[in-house]
Amino acid sequence: MLRESQEDYLEAILVIRRLRGSCRNVDIAERMGVAKPSVTKALGNLARRGLAEVVGRDVRLTEEGGRLAEATLAKHRFFERLLAESGVDAETASAEACRMEHCLSEESFRKLAARLGHGGRRPGSRAASERPEET
Repeated sequence: MLRESQEDYLEAILVIRRLRGSCRNVDIAERMGVAKPSVTKALGNLARRGLAEVVGRDVRLTEEGGRLAEATLAKHRFFERLLAESGVDAETASAEACRMEHCLSEESFRKLAARLGHGGRRPGSRAASERPEET
């Protein structure tokens, strides 16, 4: 069982790699708003669990880490869309989806998603959590 912060790190690595093609400690620190030493410690914990690895300066997910990151991101996107379609502003929807993604078991999430559908997301659209941050 992963802690919320570990799921958040895996999700951040996945999203950063999709946006930039690679991922460095500093990218994770910026995205998550944490100090670089915190990222280094978290990556060590993830590496010991066989979920991530650092090759040179590139942070990569293992097969298992990628699977867990995908599951966490799917939950995030689902709740983010559900909230946004209910009239919640994008920033609040993303922040609250981040908390909600950790609350449900995989089985409960699958049942809820099947019952409610996938939020009517248009093909090709990206959730706010995937969009590059504006500078």
